[in-house]
Amino acid sequence: MANKEKLKARSSSGVFVLIFLGIMVLVNVMSVQIFGRLDLTENNEFSLSDASKAIMKNLDDQVLAKAYFTQDLPAPYNQNAAFLKDLFEEYQAYAGGKFRFEFIDPGEDEQIKMELSMSGIPPVQIQVLENDEFKVKQVAMGIVFYYADKKESIPVVKSTSGLEYEITSLIRKLTSDKLKTVGFLQGHGEPSLQQNMSEASKMIQKNYATRDLILGENDSIPDDIDTLVIISPKEKLSEKALYEIDQFIMKGKTAAFLVDRYDVDLQQFNAKPLDTGIEELLKNYGITLNSELVLDVQNKRINVATQQGMMQIRNIINYPYIPVITDFKEGSTLLSGMEALSFPFMSSLQVAASTPKIEYEILAQTSPRSWAAPATESPNPMQRHVPTETSKMGPFPVIVSASGNFTSRYASADSSKEGLEFLENANPIPESTESRILVVADGNFMQDDFLDGPNLVFFANIIDWLCQDESLISIRGRGVTDRPLEPLENWEKNVIKYFNLLGIPLLLIAYGFLRFALRRARKSGLAAGNR
Repeated sequence: MANKEKLKARSSSGVFVLIFLGIMVLVNVMSVQIFGRLDLTENNEFSLSDASKAIMKNLDDQVLAKAYFTQDLPAPYNQNAAFLKDLFEEYQAYAGGKFRFEFIDPGEDEQIKMELSMSGIPPVQIQVLENDEFKVKQVAMGIVFYYADKKESIPVVKSTSGLEYEITSLIRKLTSDKLKTVGFLQGHGEPSLQQNMSEASKMIQKNYATRDLILGENDSIPDDIDTLVIISPKEKLSEKALYEIDQFIMKGKTAAFLVDRYDVDLQQFNAKPLDTGIEELLKNYGITLNSELVLDVQNKRINVATQQGMMQIRNIINYPYIPVITDFKEGSTLLSGMEALSFPFMSSLQVAASTPKIEYEILAQTSPRSWAAPATESPNPMQRHVPTETSKMGPFPVIVSASGNFTSRYASADSSKEGLEFLENANPIPESTESRILVVADGNFMQDDFLDGPNLVFFANIIDWLCQDESLISIRGRGVTDRPLEPLENWEKNVIKYFNLLGIPLLLIAYGFLRFALRRARKSGLAAGNR
């Protein structure tokens, strides 16, 4: 009888094990077909964005990613490879079999090292700890993507921040038949992409072709330019150049005007007013660039060196001439993910009311504690800058978009006027088809001297918005955060200060008295029970 019970128990256990194994096999088979991930971070920082998913679902052909990572990398580089593997698995899950990846350890294989060199992946020197001794080791941490007969590479994966954007934009570039072309106006003191905006140009050229445009008296904007960007001209444009810009917009194409009202000299600490002709062109479109500089209590801190005798002292100070903007239009695609932007020596904008033909949107404005200062005031950072009783207070619009059907400034211009003689043989388009323009009252924020992470992302977003190619905007802004504490009143600061000084010690003392009282009560209860 006992043997039958044992046999029955063993049979039941065996059936249970088989059922369990069957369930595990079924779950694994289903997991190959169904992909899911629980991401509890804000904005799903560790999950693929909808833009990346859409690009993977629409692949026409196979994309192969070869990740070259040396094994046993020290922290934090070892985490980069693990993160990349998880990311590739997500790409693969949404690609419908059209995305594959491999991880390759180059080791000492000379053929692989030659392949890396030809693919633009350099060896990276890092410090490793071996046998209680720091040594310099050459490692690989790059990726090569192959599509049809084309290939692109990410030479070094330095961190996981922004890695999804790097990969998705590169795959998008690989699989696109033709890149859109962005024209940058030159010849009037504008900053150069190569010399003054090196970081910004690297970001833009991942997704677009760029071209410098010089508009002489006989030049026009080529038809293959998809959008036009005008950044901080310092000299007056000819009427012919302004006409070409105007007619470019009349053709239904887009343009961004990132312009300054003053040229600020930080060596002499003065501001020279600018008259470039762009101001009148923008006014014709309903946007006025005001003749003032905007200062703000909410501003960026800068590092200033001062000479004191033989010593050079460096101070970090608040500089109101670089306002930090945090008031953005809710739901704006252009400013998706933005929390704070800084704009050096900016002016304010005045915007016309929207009409049935043109819609104006104020996308960003300064804080209520900002004020307008005359250009005669010195921008010396070591001086005290505060609003006066007569100062015009903010908030002030600083980023404005306009979309619709614009009227040409030259539709009814008199060709007999000086500078407009070229109109005698011209046939200007009087009104545009559907178009859009963006105006930012500052042309310094994307230049290398003032560039930071959020400003770089915003500039790249501008190009996407102009090209009406906004799929990557939601990815690019991921992880770009700037969340300073809200300004406090003096009484609030005092409450926090004295609570830290006195409140916490008093709480500890009160807790001690409470423990003492409870212990004494317990002893009294025990003594009463023993009687």
